[in-house]
Amino acid sequence: MGKRLQIVTTFFILASIAALLSWHSSLHMSYVYRPIKVGVSAGPHFVIMNQVKTIVAKDGIDLQIVVFSDYGKLNESLHRREISLNSFQHQPYLDKVLDDHNYEITPIAKTVLFPMGIYTKKIKNLSELPEGSQVAIPKDLWNGSRALLLLEKTGLIVCRKTKDSLRTPDDIIDNPKNLSFIQMDATQITSAIDKVDITLINANYAAEIGLVPTKDALVLEDVHSPYVNLLVAGTNDVNHKDLGKIIAAYQTQEIKNFLNEHFQGTVVAAW
Repeated sequence: MGKRLQIVTTFFILASIAALLSWHSSLHMSYVYRPIKVGVSAGPHFVIMNQVKTIVAKDGIDLQIVVFSDYGKLNESLHRREISLNSFQHQPYLDKVLDDHNYEITPIAKTVLFPMGIYTKKIKNLSELPEGSQVAIPKDLWNGSRALLLLEKTGLIVCRKTKDSLRTPDDIIDNPKNLSFIQMDATQITSAIDKVDITLINANYAAEIGLVPTKDALVLEDVHSPYVNLLVAGTNDVNHKDLGKIIAAYQTQEIKNFLNEHFQGTVVAAW
């Protein structure tokens, strides 16, 4: 009887140890492989997030990148908690989305800027811009507003304050150089650079004709621009420790170096 009791006791001890080891292993695995889904648009945001994925993997985070072909669905998906984070938008766009939808989503960090610039083949400095000059700007409301904001920052114009910061040339209230504005499709605006005095061009379109924004623009948007891109999370998750680790990984010198080497001035760090 004593021997049998000893065998049963030993069996339960070994079973308990095995269960403890299995629990510990499962706890360790859940720590090492914590999945977090991040939604991005195709292109640079995807490329950059792949670099971030490598960095956070060392900290036990499995960053699962979901590419959305329709970027209009990214905020809805975040609101529905189908993803934990998204990376594709700037503050003015987010503000418009939040005006139109009751989404519980919040920006948690700045990421990158695709800087709009002022380009010319006629002058070396904006102080040389003659009165009555022609200025080409994008005709769509988002990029046109952005162009006017940059011109306002240089002191060339003053616009009336608008509720949502969107503006058109009709909102200009001071134009001391009597500038005239030509509104063009943003995808075609580079064709104006030989014809007008100054042209406001998005970074990606500037790159298509061989311009390097950080070298060739007379004036370039800086990191204080409202058009800096953002990481956005669900409002209830903004203090989640793993999201903090993703922010820290994104805003590293390693990522900054990658941007400089890979994008050559068309995408710049904004933190």
